[in-house]
Amino acid sequence: MAIIPQLELFSWEDIEPLGDLERLRLVLEHLPDEALMAHLEKSRGHGRDDYPVRAMWNSMLAGIVFQHPSIESLRRELSRNG
Repeated sequence: MAIIPQLELFSWEDIEPLGDLERLRLVLEHLPDEALMAHLEKSRGHGRDDYPVRAMWNSMLAGIVFQHPSIESLRRELSRNG
C-alpha cells in the first residue's frame, strides 16, 4: 500500500473566495480533457458543426461550476448571457 504524504490536493479556503468565473478558468485550465476532445471531434467527422464539441463541453463544465440544477437552466442562462 502506498503512503500519500500530501493529504489534500488543494485547500477549500483558497478556492471558496474566488468568483465563479475564476473557478471556471481553473477548471478549464487544469482539467485533462484533451484526449476526450480529440476523440469526440474525430468521431463527429465531417458532420454538421452548428455546435462545436469544445464549446459544448465548456458549456457543460460552466453549468457544473455555476451550479445550474438542469440543462434547461444552463441553456436559459447562456441565451441570456452568452
